[in-house]
Amino acid sequence: MHNTRSNEINMSEGTELAHTVLAIMNAKATKNGDGVYYPRTSGISRCPRDMVMHRFGEPWSNPPEDLHGQQLRFDQGHDTEDRVLAALREANIGVGCEQMTVVAETAMGLKVTGHIDGIVCIPEEYALGGKWYLLDVKSAGTNVYKKVYDEEFSKPKQEHIMQISIYAESFVNDKKFPHLKGVKVSDIEFEGYEFGGGLVAYMSIDRVTKGRGANKVELPKLHFCEFDVDPMDVEVYLDAFDEPEIHYENKTIPPIPYKNDAVVWNGARCTPRWCARFDVCQGNVDPESKELMEVMHGV
Repeated sequence: MHNTRSNEINMSEGTELAHTVLAIMNAKATKNGDGVYYPRTSGISRCPRDMVMHRFGEPWSNPPEDLHGQQLRFDQGHDTEDRVLAALREANIGVGCEQMTVVAETAMGLKVTGHIDGIVCIPEEYALGGKWYLLDVKSAGTNVYKKVYDEEFSKPKQEHIMQISIYAESFVNDKKFPHLKGVKVSDIEFEGYEFGGGLVAYMSIDRVTKGRGANKVELPKLHFCEFDVDPMDVEVYLDAFDEPEIHYENKTIPPIPYKNDAVVWNGARCTPRWCARFDVCQGNVDPESKELMEVMHGV
């Protein structure tokens, strides 16, 4: 009986200690909120309403909770990227232009800034060989990994296609790569390689299986999805960054997305767990931005 009670106390204290550590991690990740708004390529899949609120200078009403470990998840993503790039090099696959700054321009003339994970040149002897690709490394949970994994017909998530496609049509603007300044990314030349499009490396953060019982099989930990880049599509993608500016100039805000809208994951993002401006968006609290207050409530 004494041992059982002791274990219960230890579990309680262990949980308390974990919360303390998570709180420290979370404070590091959230101390500046999401910063000053500017168009960034990685934000292509953001909810338009949230982007507009951010454009109006509205701070977070629902900061990520300690329990969710946002900084830890962020660090895991960076660790995944570093390990995949290191393994590619060990496989004699050329890797370069890591974190190179690139800039695209919208129809309204807005500059959209991005940082590519890297470019890989795959030798002829490998699958997908003889081409170079814009690479983005993603750590993926079970649900995402199962959606993108297929031995024959795999396809990246749409938001990742959009992000990398914009990178491809962006222009280099990075002091670390002065010889490439002003060059469109897809026009960069690597001797012996032609541009192959986008390549997403999905690293599963979980053990992922397919099937049940005797038919259950283990899926590989890493999966690559390649795709072609269509410049015409990129023009449409970039319109997403003009929308917040149009609303800001007109002092309007888009409606709350329908539940089945892809930008809110069939409604999953419309919760305090995923939306850091949920209470402001839903009208549960008043905006801190006077401009947004006038737009949403007319006062």
